[in-house]
Amino acid sequence: MQKHYQHLKEGAPYWPDNSMYFLTDSTFLHFPFFQKEEQKIIVLNQIKKIKTQLEIPVSDYSIAVNHYHIKFYLKNGIDMKKVKQLLRGGISYEYRKRYKLPYKEMWQTRKITMITSEEMNFKVSGYIIGNLLKHKEVSTFEELKENEFSSYWYVEDKYGNDIAQGLVRGVIDVNEDVRGGIDFSRLSEINIKYSAG
Repeated sequence: MQKHYQHLKEGAPYWPDNSMYFLTDSTFLHFPFFQKEEQKIIVLNQIKKIKTQLEIPVSDYSIAVNHYHIKFYLKNGIDMKKVKQLLRGGISYEYRKRYKLPYKEMWQTRKITMITSEEMNFKVSGYIIGNLLKHKEVSTFEELKENEFSSYWYVEDKYGNDIAQGLVRGVIDVNEDVRGGIDFSRLSEINIKYSAG
């Protein structure tokens, strides 16, 4: 066990250093807290703070109406606590300042998975950047690229259209028609194993 974890009780969460992580956080009862653009901006701003305030690289993200996904690299695993607090705590605080909550709780399920292989890394990236297609919040790859609430635009700009679409198609069955529309009747996904966080 790494030295900064020596004080933890047996069974406490342990996040290895120098590792990539996939985090998903879902709203209470999957309530659509982030239906409006200005509500999604609250989440996006907290994700940006992970990069600017904590200096933790975030490689992929997606913000849907009732959950978000991010993939990030932790040099020091102990910083996971800061990431979780900045996200849930920061989003809740900013949201409650602006909007009345229909429920006492805002969050339900959070899952964190350490990425353990290159194949898993690619699948997680495709799943995250294509998530708004999967949930029908956008209808085409072009709409996905233009949507600031998915890092698809970054992947396409950095690696090209074919690679970005290939990552998404590798985990989500996306069939475009000649006009670029998605056939949602055949939409499916590959299961990615999660661990509790």
